[in-house]
Amino acid sequence: MDPSIKPKRHGERVGIELSTRSIILKNEEGKEKTIYPLVYCVWRKCNGNNSIADIIDYCVQRTRKPKEFITGILANMLEDLKSEKFVTY
Repeated sequence: MDPSIKPKRHGERVGIELSTRSIILKNEEGKEKTIYPLVYCVWRKCNGNNSIADIIDYCVQRTRKPKEFITGILANMLEDLKSEKFVTY
């Protein structure tokens, strides 16, 4: 994945599931997706201005995990969000 890509989020947050500590998003087609807080933070960072490299750095600082570990997980998160039309890049 090209670290200079600047993903753009789509949809909106429509709720919070307190019992599972997760957030509910709804895309422009009306499809809902329940996500965990870190995925929500990544989705929020996808504003068209932040590059994937910027988002990786943010996640490394927030989680204190190795960059290589975060890069793989972030790639999977973004691909999942992209496949369900919550981000484009």
